[in-house]
Amino acid sequence: MADSNNSFKNKVIRKLKSGTWYPFYNTFYEKVPIDRREILLASRSGISLESNILAIFTELSRPEYRKFRKVLAVQKSSREQIEKKLAHYHISVDKIVHMSTPDYYYHLAKAGYLINDTTFPGRYIKKKGQVYLNVWHGTPLKRMGQDNEEERYDMGNIMRNLLMSDYLVFPNLYMEEKMSGAFNLKELYRGTILREGYPRNSIFFDQEHGRLLKEVLGYQGCQLSVYMPTFRGRTDDVEGDTYVEQVRSYLEVIDKGMQDDQILLLKLHPLVQKGLDLDNYRHIRPFPSELDTYDVLNACDVLITDYSSVMYDFANTGRKIILFAYDLEDYMGHRGMYEDIRSYPFPIAVTPEEVLSELQEPGGGADREFLDKYCTFDRQKATRNICRHVLLGKYLCQEHKMPVTTKKKVLLYAGSLKPNGITTAYFSMLRHLDTDACDYYISYRSPSLKEHPERLNGMPEGYHYYPLATEMNLDVLTAVAQILYLKWGITSFGIRKRLEKAYRREWQKHFGNAAFDQVVHYDGYENYMIALFEQAPCTRTIWVHNDMEREIQAKGNPSLPLLRHAYATYDHVVPVGEDIRPAVERIGGRTDNIQVIANYMDVENIRSRAELPLTFDPETQSNVSLRKLQKILDCSGTKFINIGRYAPEKGQERLIRAFDTFWHSHPKTWLIIIGGMGDLYESLRRLARSLESGRHIVLLKSMSNPMPVLKRCDFFILSSFYEGQVLVVPEADVLGLPVAACDVNGARSFLKEYGGTLLPDSEEGVLQGMEMYASGKIHPLHVDYETRNQQIIQKCEKLFQE
Repeated sequence: MADSNNSFKNKVIRKLKSGTWYPFYNTFYEKVPIDRREILLASRSGISLESNILAIFTELSRPEYRKFRKVLAVQKSSREQIEKKLAHYHISVDKIVHMSTPDYYYHLAKAGYLINDTTFPGRYIKKKGQVYLNVWHGTPLKRMGQDNEEERYDMGNIMRNLLMSDYLVFPNLYMEEKMSGAFNLKELYRGTILREGYPRNSIFFDQEHGRLLKEVLGYQGCQLSVYMPTFRGRTDDVEGDTYVEQVRSYLEVIDKGMQDDQILLLKLHPLVQKGLDLDNYRHIRPFPSELDTYDVLNACDVLITDYSSVMYDFANTGRKIILFAYDLEDYMGHRGMYEDIRSYPFPIAVTPEEVLSELQEPGGGADREFLDKYCTFDRQKATRNICRHVLLGKYLCQEHKMPVTTKKKVLLYAGSLKPNGITTAYFSMLRHLDTDACDYYISYRSPSLKEHPERLNGMPEGYHYYPLATEMNLDVLTAVAQILYLKWGITSFGIRKRLEKAYRREWQKHFGNAAFDQVVHYDGYENYMIALFEQAPCTRTIWVHNDMEREIQAKGNPSLPLLRHAYATYDHVVPVGEDIRPAVERIGGRTDNIQVIANYMDVENIRSRAELPLTFDPETQSNVSLRKLQKILDCSGTKFINIGRYAPEKGQERLIRAFDTFWHSHPKTWLIIIGGMGDLYESLRRLARSLESGRHIVLLKSMSNPMPVLKRCDFFILSSFYEGQVLVVPEADVLGLPVAACDVNGARSFLKEYGGTLLPDSEEGVLQGMEMYASGKIHPLHVDYETRNQQIIQKCEKLFQE
């Protein structure tokens, strides 16, 4: 317990020193009243001022909005160029605040209206009475959110921003459909969708403005084109990236082939553009930085792009669009797209020579079918309609509400999905739940999956994703209260009240108006999540996978005072075995909210994995080579096996010592231990090396699929001091191995139910089990898992339907 609290204290100190904690935001949120006459706007996370937000700012300069105070949030590094743009367009701003400063968070808590084209930061909590308008920055072609495997783990802040918005602007039904599916809007969004044109596209309906700007830029009489490709490099390594060189080589060909009356404006990612010297080109010019992108686009005759959403916007002009998609197959395979651009009515070029050829050809604009699908609601008055609708209550836009479904919505949280027994049980359950009966949301904390996003790859289809984007919004007093409560259980002096308020605030931050019927803390650990789900305004369920009295005694995790309160107040507490139920009752002091549900055994999955080739993962550690392991498994000697993380409670030291005694009278016997997480691997290797039997002891760590090894062994023996409901015992039984276990919580109930062998809880007991197997006294259990699993799933689904 001391170590966990020191770790928490050190974390608080690190956050304070780093300047990334912002404890004052909680005070702003709680104390600063909302000003209904203040509007806070942010464009592209404060990096620039352009497109939708600039169009809205221009509209807000009209007299009918003079009662509003306009605050613009910018990055400090971008302030100078943004101020130049404001001056160029004669836009007045009442105040500019720098992102991530106290002043920014003050106005984030104060403003009555918030307008954004991306997201507000993860610690932002929308207050009751604030009105949030999100004008997302483009119609998606590339897969987003939960439709993109690479984004699933980190989509939380985007999703919660969209879900908390009072208004979302979608300029076409295609975008509405894709964004709704990618970010769970169909099922969870309770705000209003405005089926209205994009503010930035209003300019395309003023062709005279475009003609005049072209003259001002000095390009009258020329074919003016713009090249706006999707960035393909990495923002942390651009100068040496082959992408920059590739762009340079293409531009050289295009520049040499262009005619005197042709000009190409270049708008690339800033880091790419920085790596190019445009002074060497005759026909290629930098994009005018002081002008809005869409102002300049309206003056252009041709758009050259690839996979950028700008094509949908520029289609409103009816002018030529060239898709310079030289890497189409690779890009589609890597990122994934909602649609195949080869079906679009635009010419596709794969070489710079083909681009030059297309510049000479007429046509290439959008047809009526394309315009109807992707430019459905775009019109000249779109910006005016949106602002008057949201700010002045004029109701000029077409409104749409997502239909409310009757299906239960269940949020399932199972930690960081580390490769352990809890995760195995979780995935087994998910593969067999009826996803037509409920809407299930897989939740996890994005920071915990940052290093291992691949852990989501095995998720069955039919589930939604709901990642939690940020850590807790702490302040000093709440941090102190949390330490006092978690360590000593102190609830006086307003500590309990402060913590409950803090976690209600956290619930609002993560979930806003998203309404769930039940939240399930399947992992059963993690103090933060236990406390967070306590404040859920719905049915609350917590699973128990271990003897938590022994876990807390050994590891101090989770907090005993917190767990007492949780087991006493959650609606359902679900131990996975009858023999750990007494510990749950003692901790929580209740019996009426306890329901035992065993772990589902995915027999088909176990058997299919056992048939796969035996392999080591890149991170696998072993005291023998793969080739040596194969020889051991092929030999005629008897092979004992144990699988469990390398942790003290698994009793692997007494297993090794018992085997050493047994081996002296049975020298052709082998012991194989496969472990995952835990710190004892090296010490157990040293122990094995010190024993005469050590050359017959195989230690493996971090093996994602141990089933091919398990199948080829003869006897599974569990040496643990305590368990929850151990999965490896029935897994071994599924593969036909005789099994035995020490008579401890977690193993006891399963083996008693099916007539298995329980051993004395000691080193001598483990040795006894080995002797019993050698004398033919231990046999496979032959459990009817089909019937057992049906009963387990029925219990789970009945519980989730409550």
